Amino acid sequence: MAVKKGKKDGSGIQQAAGLIRYFDEESEDAWRITPFQIYMACIGLSAFFYLVNHGVIGWIMDMF
Repeated sequence: MAVKKGKKDGSGIQQAAGLIRYFDEESEDAWRITPFQIYMACIGLSAFFYLVNHGVIGWIMDMF
């Protein structure tokens, strides 16, 4: 059985290292989201859905 010689075994690692360097760079224009903002968004969404399930939001909407 003949074995084909193709790419070297280490070429995949070199390509992965290039991608890591590409995605590791941060842009000056990129949005910066802090952990505090994530926590507040989760708490806010949870509170909103809690109020919707208990009819509070519907009650407020009916007032207007």
